[in-house]
Amino acid sequence: MTLSKKIFIISAILFAVMLIFLGVYNLSFKTTAPAPNEQAAGNNVAAPATPPAIETAKLTPISDEAVLSPILDLATSKIKYYSKLTGKVYSIDLDGTNKKTVSDKNLPGLVDVIWSPDGSKVITKFTQGAGNKFFYYDYATNVGVQLKDNLDTIVWQSNSKIFYKYYEPQSGERTLNIADPNGSNWVKITNLNYRFVSIAPIPHTGLVSFWNSPDASAETDFESSSVLGGENTPILKGYFGADYLWNASGNAVLVGHTDQKNGSQTQLAIMNEHGGELKNLGVSTFVSKSVWSKDNKTVYFALPGSLPSNATIPNDYLANKFNTDDSFWKINTITGEKTRIIDATKLSGGLDAMGLFLNADESMLFFANKVDGKLYRISL
Repeated sequence: MTLSKKIFIISAILFAVMLIFLGVYNLSFKTTAPAPNEQAAGNNVAAPATPPAIETAKLTPISDEAVLSPILDLATSKIKYYSKLTGKVYSIDLDGTNKKTVSDKNLPGLVDVIWSPDGSKVITKFTQGAGNKFFYYDYATNVGVQLKDNLDTIVWQSNSKIFYKYYEPQSGERTLNIADPNGSNWVKITNLNYRFVSIAPIPHTGLVSFWNSPDASAETDFESSSVLGGENTPILKGYFGADYLWNASGNAVLVGHTDQKNGSQTQLAIMNEHGGELKNLGVSTFVSKSVWSKDNKTVYFALPGSLPSNATIPNDYLANKFNTDDSFWKINTITGEKTRIIDATKLSGGLDAMGLFLNADESMLFFANKVDGKLYRISL
């Protein structure tokens, strides 16, 4: 081997050894540069945090004041209500935004508003002295009129007719009648045997149902009559403090009643339009805290956490002697399956729901809260 060839081999070996040494050095001692968004040593700037996921609230107050008689206006897909404080009328979007004034007239003494089914007309009720006064108003024509005296219960049969109870002071006669909304063209339907009455048209029929208003000390007589008059037809008797709510098809009705005379518990049941097939739903709530789905079998309801053991139900609740603390559910009245519609951890208490209603596609449930008077929405 020549000398030059030996020198070349030795040089190649030394170069390889140096490369290996440098590689070991880099792996063992060289500090890795911080990657983007990581905090380098000695740097006081914190790395940007990943934003937390924002969960849309399922329960939301959507009015900024106490409301009276809120309804969904199907023509505009907006909610209309009267201010409980002033009597002024407002409309809002379903999320509570875009509040607009419908009427800026103050209405002192206003205690109730009965909207027509299409939301274009109202019967308003005012307290005046020891009695009540009713007024009819049409928002489309801006025409209003005071109704006659001695009325104390009014409901709409349709957009063009009302049912009402009338008391004749001279004879003491109490009657159920039908009339135009302004009180004209009235026709007597039947005599009534009790002072306080609840009235409800039976959907898709020419019948009207009526019963003595819920009282824990009195059996409730649930009856119907043709709007053309004739004999009354008994539907259900024998239950105390009972109240009723028809589904949209008129083939089933919710029954709320106490467990016994002057009882302290309330029960919810269902029956057919003839008063048969009565079935207890195993729910302790009021009809006034319930609303039917348009499928005619599902009921959404607010469930009181507990009722005072010494309370007389429903009298003490209707007299506002206590508030309930509600959770929210739905029930399939055919199968009896119950489903909570909002988790208990999302509720902070102080909710006493009344006047429940659903939007058109039933993706939202609305109610007025008796505790603060505001309108609330639950996203379903």
